[in-house]
Amino acid sequence: MHKLTDYLLAIRTNGSPPAPAGVKTVMLVPAEGDDVISSTIGGLRASGLTAADFRSRAIFLAPDGPGGLVAYAALCGFAGRRVDAYADGAVLEFSRLDRDGAAFPDAGLPPEFLTWAQVGGPEADGIPTVHLGSGGQELVTPEAATVIRYAARLRMVPPDSARDALAMFLLVAALRRRADDRFPFLSTGTEPVPLVKNAPDQGIDLEKLRQEAVRFRRALRIARRGAEIVPPVPVSPHNTRIAEANTVDVEAVLRRLGSTAGEEGMWHCPRPRGHSNGDENPSVRTYRDNRARCHRCDAEKVGPLRLAVDVLGVTPDEAASFILDSDRVVDLHRG
Repeated sequence: MHKLTDYLLAIRTNGSPPAPAGVKTVMLVPAEGDDVISSTIGGLRASGLTAADFRSRAIFLAPDGPGGLVAYAALCGFAGRRVDAYADGAVLEFSRLDRDGAAFPDAGLPPEFLTWAQVGGPEADGIPTVHLGSGGQELVTPEAATVIRYAARLRMVPPDSARDALAMFLLVAALRRRADDRFPFLSTGTEPVPLVKNAPDQGIDLEKLRQEAVRFRRALRIARRGAEIVPPVPVSPHNTRIAEANTVDVEAVLRRLGSTAGEEGMWHCPRPRGHSNGDENPSVRTYRDNRARCHRCDAEKVGPLRLAVDVLGVTPDEAASFILDSDRVVDLHRG
């Protein structure tokens, strides 16, 4: 379980708690305007965030209540993945969640096309309304999964707790996911009753917001490709050593870290304390791009240097020495 101080980047919005000392902070504050989606994307532009920021450990500091869901949905779209969150005093490691909600069985296709449905909140007039359980096997009943999964438009009424609202949002998004994400509408508590088909005021369209955030990320990448080419800066000996360490075969580094190969190309994680069974069943996969990933410990694929940093709890310089200098291996292990 990560602590808040384990993160390198914290994203805040209005009402968010402060970040710990030493953690880089970025503010995502909606721009002025009546349209929630446009103002949120405007705030994302003004924040200065780039896709590269999410290569490091990033966390969203949620304000009290469900109001932070709008900024969080935009971050997920921009990052292209789930982002960890801090809510109600707890770190929520959402980046390790499986985005595929197919594991939840449903009751089959509904007999009629569901134009609208609602999850959470009081019964809505004229549309199916379902609820989620508080945990265990009945977290999502097959009947509720059918409504959430197949409704063309789904309005979500979140609970009052920021932590519960974030968990509900990610579960609903996973259930609705097909080839790509399909975020729900977020209830503002002011929707008209009874429902008017295709009415524009049926909540905040988080899926439209997600798509706008994805387009913004792509636009940034296109702009970078067209940037002016400047003369290269000579690489310092220090950075050359770091880069050299990162080219060492990742499987060789795994062996140095005490890992052993299992079946079907998998490796035992060199961080067994992070696994309930000491990683008795290998959970690390290596890739052709010389990176590896433990499906429990790593939010993304990591190279040899970062792997050594994470496992040994050392600086990049010390990790490079561990990888390149056999004389330093014993010293660093004794730490």
